[in-house]
Amino acid sequence: MKWVKSYWWKLLGVSLVLFSIYAGTSTKVGPGIVRITPDHVESTSGFTLTVEGYNTSFDQLTEKDIRVWVKSMNRLVDGTVTEIIDANHLRLDFPAFGIATNDTLLRSASLIVEDQKHGLFLGSEMLRLRITPDARFTSDSLEHSNNPPEKLEQSYFSFPYRFVLYETIRNLNFHVPMWFTMMTLLLISFIFSIRYLNSNNAAFDIWANAFAKAGLLFGLMGIFTGMFWANYTWGTPWTKDPKLNGAAVAVLMYIAYQILRGSIDDEDKVARISAVYNIFAYPIFIVLIMVLPRIADFSLHPGAGDSVGFSNYDLNNHLRKVFYPAVLGWILTGSWIGQLTGRLDLITKEREWND
Repeated sequence: MKWVKSYWWKLLGVSLVLFSIYAGTSTKVGPGIVRITPDHVESTSGFTLTVEGYNTSFDQLTEKDIRVWVKSMNRLVDGTVTEIIDANHLRLDFPAFGIATNDTLLRSASLIVEDQKHGLFLGSEMLRLRITPDARFTSDSLEHSNNPPEKLEQSYFSFPYRFVLYETIRNLNFHVPMWFTMMTLLLISFIFSIRYLNSNNAAFDIWANAFAKAGLLFGLMGIFTGMFWANYTWGTPWTKDPKLNGAAVAVLMYIAYQILRGSIDDEDKVARISAVYNIFAYPIFIVLIMVLPRIADFSLHPGAGDSVGFSNYDLNNHLRKVFYPAVLGWILTGSWIGQLTGRLDLITKEREWND
């Protein structure tokens, strides 16, 4: 087909990959809160907090530029910034939270920070609020803040901050596109295997093998980028996780496909057996990496087992502007690699046939 021979989609793929590499590595990670000291406070008395920020520039602001709140049990309490210690540290004062109970309770609370430069960001449930009975506070005194956050946006483009991930959140633009590309290339290989069985055209078998090899390459890169991420966030490059184990088995299936092709001398026989293997392997591949991990009882991997999918908490509009082009770019580039591999294999095979 003409579009296969044209260069616009290849140029687009390479351009998007280069863009995703540049933007994925150079874009700043947004502001966040690393820790709050102390992390346990009393609700019935005022308290002072020292906050450590991440990728913040508090020293470029004044105390009046920064607004802070503590939120717990759907209630906001306004605080004041008493000192900007440096670019990443603040000292805050808060009045008594003012919650009356009959029993002593320990509730989690979030610190909310907002200013014109960093926008709105928070330390989610990083504070423990000890609520004790106190006659000074009645239900009539429990009021919301009269000055709630305005939900300001950051004044610069950045990736979302995540306490566990930090700078490795950039790996989303590399690790996940590798698997999308592998799925796409193996689907193309699957289609060529079906076409071979329908037509007995040896060229279709060569194309099926070429795209399977390219897909396997991206699967291995997906494994390695995932191991890097796991080692940073989980402390080990591999765990007994259904998502990881399913991906490993899926990659081994296509390594076995290559071993199968090299173990039979008869070309017609290896083409037929490989095509049948490939047709059964692809649905199993999808089940291993997408279905089984989702029905597992537990998984550390986002979007598998009982864990929350990545898009639920980190895939904001800024990250999407790099992530989606990265997915499309790697798929187009991977398709080009598969096409080049197939053309090289065809040339090699034609020389063998001519000899």
